[in-house]
Amino acid sequence: MQVNRCSYYWLDTWVLANVIQLATQDFCVSNLNRTNDPCRRQYDQMTHAVRSVPANIAEGNSRHSTSKETEMRLTDVARAA
Repeated sequence: MQVNRCSYYWLDTWVLANVIQLATQDFCVSNLNRTNDPCRRQYDQMTHAVRSVPANIAEGNSRHSTSKETEMRLTDVARAA
């Protein structure tokens, strides 16, 4: 796969978000079990939240060329997350 040097793969925030995602998933697998999270709700919330950050960065990068209004809206969403 050819990776463009100007893509989001080279952003420090995207790399850090992926590192945090892997660490959070590893933490959830090793520390959340049926005793302390019987419905798996905390596991689901944590993994979904950490998965959405790299996805938001990728979506923001793909929509960057559309308009400044869309870019600002996505920036606000990323800040809220």
